[in-house]
Amino acid sequence: MNTEQLVEWARAHRIAERTEAGFRNYMDNWKKDDRGDLFGTFRGKSNLKLLRTELHSLQLTHVIGYSDFVYCNINIYYLGQDIGHYRMVFTLEGEPADDVIHFDKYLDNAIREGTVKVEIVLKAIQ
Repeated sequence: MNTEQLVEWARAHRIAERTEAGFRNYMDNWKKDDRGDLFGTFRGKSNLKLLRTELHSLQLTHVIGYSDFVYCNINIYYLGQDIGHYRMVFTLEGEPADDVIHFDKYLDNAIREGTVKVEIVLKAIQ
């Protein structure tokens, strides 16, 4: 599969949209399973509304002695700062196989600094 075929395959299987939905589902499940941890990580519910995602890459991977997969990677931003990545893995049939999320080791600093910025803006407009 060449690059053009990969992009067309991803379009036909709605890979970017499904990866975005997978990210939202991941966050919803985190909220259901451990609400305190999620809100602790993001310093409250309101900061979750400030998360944005952007498609980063599509990767076709051949694993020796196993199946081939397509990875769809999205970047996660908080107030414009890259704070992590979400990856959804698909079979060549377009079925989801796995997903994983990774946050930057400086996530806490980014959230804290962002929260301070938001508080300053809120005070300024009141």
